[in-house]
This record gives sequence, C-alpha cells and structure tokens, in this order.
Amino acid sequence: MPIKETPFYVVSASAPFIRTFDELFTRFEEGGMNILSMIVDKEMVENGDVTHLLQLIMSLQHKHQLIEKMIFSLDIKFTEIEDSDLFLPETYWKTDVEYYRWFRKLAVSPVMMFFLQDEDARFYALAGDLLADNRLEVKPGDMKGKQLVGISGEALEEIMNRLFNSCWWMLVFCHGSGFNPQPYIEGLLADLDLPLTYEEVYDAFKEDVKKGINFRTSSSE
Repeated sequence: MPIKETPFYVVSASAPFIRTFDELFTRFEEGGMNILSMIVDKEMVENGDVTHLLQLIMSLQHKHQLIEKMIFSLDIKFTEIEDSDLFLPETYWKTDVEYYRWFRKLAVSPVMMFFLQDEDARFYALAGDLLADNRLEVKPGDMKGKQLVGISGEALEEIMNRLFNSCWWMLVFCHGSGFNPQPYIEGLLADLDLPLTYEEVYDAFKEDVKKGINFRTSSSE
C-alpha cells in the first residue's frame, strides 16, 4: 500500500513570518544563486538567538520547488561588529565553544543540518554541545588540517539518536513536496560514516506514517 502523499507541515502557511521570506526566496530562485549567505551578528550568538534561521527553514517547507536547491546552500557568516562588513574568519568560530553551542541550538529544527553548507557547521548542529562539553575526543587533524573527532560510548548513542531524528524529520519535511531527499540523506550518512542506513530510517518513517503522524502546528512566531 503506497504512502499517502499529503504534506506534514511543521508550521501553518498562515504563520505571520512566512511572507517575510518571499523576496529572499524569489531572488534565490530566479537569480541563478546556489549559495545563500546569511549574516549573523556576534550578539545573536551570545544570546543564543536562532529565530530568523529557524523561521527561514519553516517557511521553506511551503516552497516545494526550492527545497532541493536549498540543500547544503546556507553559508553562515558571523560579523565581528554588529551591522558591519567585518566577518569572523572560520578559524575563529570553528575553535570557539560558544559557536558550537549556537549551531546546536539550530537543531531545534532537526532538518537544519541538511541546509548548512559547511561540513563542520553541520556537525556542530548535530553535536556542538557535546564538543563544547569535552564529551568527544578531539584528535590531531588530517593532512588537510581538518579536525578529527572520536565518538564512543554514551556520546555515540546520543549522536546516533539525534542523527536518526534529523533524517526522519527530513523525510517528514519533504513528504508530499514531490521531492525525494533519499540521495541527500544517504550522502550525509556517508560523510558522517556512522552506523546508520537510509533504509533503517525510511522503514521507521513508513511505519510511523501508517500509524499516523500527528504533531501540533502553529501560526505564531
């Protein structure tokens, strides 16, 4: 029996913030853009403010034609001084636990890691708090200078649960949109090289759809 292709919207199309992104989405769709740069002030990081990016992703779900194009497209740039054109170098925010925690806050939207362009940023969204709390083993970098992280024990179990949840939610997010995220979920899982397969996630998703997926949507901010 095929899965019914009715979208499961995380937030109602009547949410007041939805229309605020119309111009941005139009420019991204019609302007030949593949990367969408989002500016985040240092003060937003200090305050743990992720509202704008969360609303962007929730609004995207109502733009079915743009979902695939937006995957791995969000390039986060952090200002050194608020409302300036001075941006922090990657070497700064990739070694500061405050930024690890900020990226983890983005995971309030479990699908966020599928839209972040930077590979490290995706990992911070998955496990930035564990990294900040020294619950992961940081190993010497590889020949390209890339930081390596060892995961084991309870931390591994926690990350696996989070990863499963993110992939499951990506299936929910795209359901009924006409876009199948399978190759991107498989690609992300391959990059992370953790013991989870697309088939495991999809089988669980199918069972949950049969039982009925119900969650409360909201039109508020």
